[in-house]
Amino acid sequence: MDGRKREPARILTHFESDYGAAPKVEMARGQDLTNLIPDFASKRWVGLKGEIVAAPFLPICRSQVDVGFACDSLTLAQRMPGFHWMSCYGDYLREAGYALRRVGIAWNIL
Repeated sequence: MDGRKREPARILTHFESDYGAAPKVEMARGQDLTNLIPDFASKRWVGLKGEIVAAPFLPICRSQVDVGFACDSLTLAQRMPGFHWMSCYGDYLREAGYALRRVGIAWNIL
């Protein structure tokens, strides 16, 4: 996940259908994250730095982490344009903003 070391992972069935394969990556607690929250029309995305505070194994989507963040949760809820998050290890908000501007997608950092 950081380009240098592998995180432990298991291959499981896709939770919703119980068919196919999906990875369950054991993401490291304390790891800094870049979180991108796209809207459904690809017109406005939100960026948010965070940290993994837990990596549960709940009966839902296979890729699960509890993310801690510094911004106000009400502000996040009001500005969150969609419900799927894309997350990666490290701080890449600047790079994401650069790429999104190049393709005409509005960008907000919380």
